[in-house]
Amino acid sequence: MAHPLWGEVVVVGCRGFQDCQSEIPQNRQEPASAARRQEQQEALPVALQGDKEPVDSSAVAATAVVPDAATAPVAPDAATALSTSVASSASVTPSSSTASTSTATSPSLPANGRYLGVKTNLAAWAGTIMNVAAEVQVGKHLSVELPILWCPWHISNKHTVKTFTLQPEARYWLSKPGSGHFFGLHAHVGWFNVKWNRDRYQDADRPLLGAGVSYGYLLPLGGHWAGEFTLGAGYANMKYDTYYNIDNGARIDTRTKNYWGITRMGFSIVYRFNLKK
Repeated sequence: MAHPLWGEVVVVGCRGFQDCQSEIPQNRQEPASAARRQEQQEALPVALQGDKEPVDSSAVAATAVVPDAATAPVAPDAATALSTSVASSASVTPSSSTASTSTATSPSLPANGRYLGVKTNLAAWAGTIMNVAAEVQVGKHLSVELPILWCPWHISNKHTVKTFTLQPEARYWLSKPGSGHFFGLHAHVGWFNVKWNRDRYQDADRPLLGAGVSYGYLLPLGGHWAGEFTLGAGYANMKYDTYYNIDNGARIDTRTKNYWGITRMGFSIVYRFNLKK
């Protein structure tokens, strides 16, 4: 190109500068908006499915957003309540086992102790028979009594009464030993040497033997004291020698006698104990 002042001038230009400048923003990747990222996340599972049936994007989103119930974290309040419940159950369990153990350690006797009674029969005293008895509890409704009765009386050469008798009895109490009604099964064994007027009677070879049944009732009188009424009937057998009632008197004969009738009768004053196990 010819210029009037500078002569020939060569002009060099860039035609595509503006075009390049305008293309630069198009080639540069702008940050994707939140909506765009959401669309890409929703489209991603569909692209992964390949040839399979399309998956509902809303269902995928719900699955991605809502956590699994099995793996959901426990709320602090629920966790606190759960730990409190476990601690409470742990504290209750030993006490219940202790209660069952304490129940098992007292199988047949009452919790307040074993009944023990000491007594004397006023009816026997009225017949000049000295006596004392002891009774002890052996089960929830069972007790055993052992009365001892003896007569040491020597009144004169013509009248002497010497006897010694044991009469053990097993009793079943309807309520508990030491209170209320009872039924008994007793035995008796006795030795005797009795002078009366012309004859003297003495057991021969063996003592008096027998057994019977009885019924009784114990009435509390206040505190440790009580009154006991009893009546029994049964059988007794005795074998005895008869002598002339003189010094070194000759034996007349030997006799055996069977007896059916009253074998126990009494009104006793009882002092009751409760022994701790």
